This record gives sequence, C-alpha cells and structure tokens, in this order.
Amino acid sequence: MNTFSSTSCGSDRPTVNNLINSLGRVERYDATQIRCCSFAKASDIADDVDVRLTNMAGGYPFEFGGATWRDSETLYLCGEFSDSSEKHLTIQEEMHRQTSGYAAKRFIKTKYKSHMRQDFADFRIQWMLYVVWQKCKSNTEFANKLTLIPQDAVIIENTTKERCDTKEVWGCSNKALTDRRNELEKEVVARAKAENPNIKKAALERLVIKVTCKVNDIGVFVGENNLGKILMICRECLVQGTKPPIDYALLDSKNIHLLGKRLTFA
Repeated sequence: MNTFSSTSCGSDRPTVNNLINSLGRVERYDATQIRCCSFAKASDIADDVDVRLTNMAGGYPFEFGGATWRDSETLYLCGEFSDSSEKHLTIQEEMHRQTSGYAAKRFIKTKYKSHMRQDFADFRIQWMLYVVWQKCKSNTEFANKLTLIPQDAVIIENTTKERCDTKEVWGCSNKALTDRRNELEKEVVARAKAENPNIKKAALERLVIKVTCKVNDIGVFVGENNLGKILMICRECLVQGTKPPIDYALLDSKNIHLLGKRLTFA
C-alpha cells in the first residue's frame, strides 16, 4: 500500500506520469500531513470552490460522439454496455434519455446489470480518464473550475458512505473524517435553528455544506482513488496545455460502440 508523498509545497505535487503510474494502486493519504481536497456529492464545496467534481454533477453538459451528455456519469456507464449488439444500443439509448447520471445508474444500469460487458474491468480506468477528459475539452466552465483547485491539493473522492463494491476503486474511505463531519453537522444545525427557528431547509443545507467541507485535515484516506487521480491528471494537463497519456491502444482493442457507432482512438 502506497503512502502518498505530496506535501503542501506546490513543487512537490505529483506529476502526470506519476499519477498515470499510480492508477489502480491503493493509496494512503494522511490528511494531517498533506493538503486533501475531498468531495462526495454534487453539492460539496472542494477547497472553497463550488466545482461539483463528482461525475453525477449536472450543469456541465458536453458534446461527444454526436450527442450532448448531461453529465460524465452517463457516458461512463454507457461503456459498461458498449459492445455492438442491438441490446446494448437499446440500453445506451435508454441511459442517454435519462435526466441525470443518478437516474441512469439507479434505474437503467440496475435493470440491465446482467448484460454488462464481462471485460469492462479491464479498461474501465482508461475509459473513465477518456470520458472525464472529453468533458474537460468540451465544457470550458468545468475545465476552468477544475484548475481553480490548488495545484498542491490532492483531489480525493470520499466514498466512505458508499456501499457499492467499487467504492475504493474510484475513491477512498476516511471514517475519522466522516465521523467528525457528522458531529459538526449536528452542531451547525442545532446552532442555526437556535438562532433562526424558521430557517429554510435549503439554507440550512448550504450552511452545513459550507462548514463541514472545510474540515479535511482529519484521519487517513485509504483506497485507489482513481477518479481523484484522473481529475488531478486532467487538472495538470489543462494547466500545462498538454493532453493526458490515455492508453488509446487498449481502448481501441476493446471495440467500444457508442449509440450505434464504433469508437476509434487514433
């Protein structure tokens, strides 16, 4: 298990090549020693930036494959059903018609889970990198906000509360941080209601998010954190004006079809 060595010094931040080489590897991020920028939900504020880093976040539509995608989650999920069969085409079309990535995952993927590509785990990380990069290229607002995350901050998807079997493939768990944030939420809610008994639910939720998301320097994050690494790779490439070294040969060998067309990765 690797212990991530990034520090608060920007010159020591991980390079694109280091991040690429670390994909698929379990990490330990000691939040008391390094600057961690964690997120879990679309409403989270990451390092004081309302960037909505999760794939589920709407508001960042992008063009790809002749279609407009409401979020990167839906396009990623289509990769799970991406062979050339009519069945997979039908599933992808159902996913694309959903109003959110959450709906695509909750209702469509769940319904057709038995039809998922058996080899998807072989290329899912490179497919995710490819998908997130398409969003960065096509949605300027998302790209700009991603670059606002401080360069020395390690981006982490906090999946402590998730129950899926890939929770520590894409993110990390940090129970100590989650427990502290839960305690802090109770304190914030109690204080806010005491000061303003008529406070609206939406206002209370925003206050809770603003306060709890500032607490990051507790506990140790453990997991592969592949989505966090992918976001950092894209951030670095955007800042440097380069492209991520995606394994196009692997993707091309998998004969990925999207909405009736085979994707080519020249």
